[in-house]
Amino acid sequence: MKAKRIISLLLALALVCALFAGCGGDGGKESSQESSSETQQSSETQQSENSSDEGESEAESTGKVDGGGYEVNYLYMIAQEGPNQTKVNEAINELAQKELNMKVNVIPMTWGTYNSQISMMLAAGEPLDIFPAFSGNFSTYIESQYVVNMADYLDDLKDAKEVLGVDFNCGYIGDFLIGLGQMKERGYPTGLVARKDIFDELGYKVEDFNVTVEDYSSFEQLDELFAKVKEAHPDMVCLDGTSIMALQTIDWFDNLGDNFGVLENYGQTTTITNWFESEQYKNFCEIGSRWFKNGYSSQDIAVNSDSGEIKMKAGNCFSFITAIKPNTDIEKKAQTGYDVAVIPVGGNCSKSTSAVTSAMLSVANSAEDPQKAVQFMNWTYISQEFNDLINWGIEGEDWVLTEDNLAAYPDGVDATSVSYHNDMGYIYPNQFAGHAWEGNPIDIWEQYEKYNSEMMTSKAYGFTFDSTPVTNEEAQLASVYEQYSKDLAFGVVDIESKLKEFNDALYAAGLQTVMDEKQKQLDAWLDAQ
Repeated sequence: MKAKRIISLLLALALVCALFAGCGGDGGKESSQESSSETQQSSETQQSENSSDEGESEAESTGKVDGGGYEVNYLYMIAQEGPNQTKVNEAINELAQKELNMKVNVIPMTWGTYNSQISMMLAAGEPLDIFPAFSGNFSTYIESQYVVNMADYLDDLKDAKEVLGVDFNCGYIGDFLIGLGQMKERGYPTGLVARKDIFDELGYKVEDFNVTVEDYSSFEQLDELFAKVKEAHPDMVCLDGTSIMALQTIDWFDNLGDNFGVLENYGQTTTITNWFESEQYKNFCEIGSRWFKNGYSSQDIAVNSDSGEIKMKAGNCFSFITAIKPNTDIEKKAQTGYDVAVIPVGGNCSKSTSAVTSAMLSVANSAEDPQKAVQFMNWTYISQEFNDLINWGIEGEDWVLTEDNLAAYPDGVDATSVSYHNDMGYIYPNQFAGHAWEGNPIDIWEQYEKYNSEMMTSKAYGFTFDSTPVTNEEAQLASVYEQYSKDLAFGVVDIESKLKEFNDALYAAGLQTVMDEKQKQLDAWLDAQ
């Protein structure tokens, strides 16, 4: 059992940081593999009873839900505990009782608490209906019977399916629907987020930069920027945080869930390759090395665990690398306290399954009534009030509605004094149903939808790799990646020798076996389309 816990932890490490570096969150996920067959049998018995219940049949036929007082245990992520958390919990409960005749036991968790608690909660079968699940743990959760197959409840998910469209199907692993994605951006181009006050002081404009992977010498434009920052502000760190181009692993290719065997060129191929052997990866590492040797990046950047947002907010960081989207400047201002300039780095991106499945909302097998849990989840995708509550808090106290129909702080309240504020719509069911925050264009959700619809799409979009046949290899690969990736990406080691050592270690850990299994599954999936 101990070995399996280690496997699930290692699988998670390589997968989650890329997503939340772009979204302003931190997270590493783990799971336990202890079986819960008694819970599964109990759940299946309850499910059978639910499906034969006359009241439920009537509710389905009318398109309405009567939860009969069922209590949903709903776990969701928060930025930090706030004084108004209890009021938010009570408001969610009142709303669900009014609209669904259900009660809600709200379980708010910060990233740190989630990381330390979720595996124990699932293994122990603690009361839990809905929770965020992360892709590195999917196979473990299914094998350990920690999650419900939501494919058994499709009639109860009609609203969510309409909201998510084709993205709804990304949650399938074979015939098992492990969860639903969130309404957010579906692609993650890389960008440099820089303090605008210093950027303006040095006479720069975003339009001055054209940094692209079509010409790696174009990255020297950033060298020039860093050199001028260093000259004007000798004590300031030019680049800090937890990410850099070689770590933005869902930006340049379709990582097929784990980076170990990918579809390069933004997923515009169907041949599995090892990106860590590519010229692109080597180029990125060499750029990182140049920045480190020139003193532009923090000297402890390879071991630093604080995000670029945290570093900038502290006041001595000029810029950081992250994933960007239409309203990155507004989001990062809220997270750092500074107006920022956003410079696209590298160019393109594509829509891949990983963009949907990196984090999904799943139903735990410990749910007393999985059908009612699914009905509650379906409702969360269409309720404006619910999405506003978990993101912004109590209207009139934590936020108010402006004349432009945007959410904003009430008079006399700001980021330092607000009693509840998350700005984490990317991990909630449907931020598009709620109100955008002040400073965003009034049509920001339409911009997101346009952004998603115009994006290049990976040839493997909709395919989810089932890693069960190669669990041991993937655990070993995750360990190798953790050992080498940051040192190489930030350039704190000799690139030539360490890159060869890294790839040799990957193949020794079973990379070819994983790549072959991926190619086999992908080919079968493509043949079935």
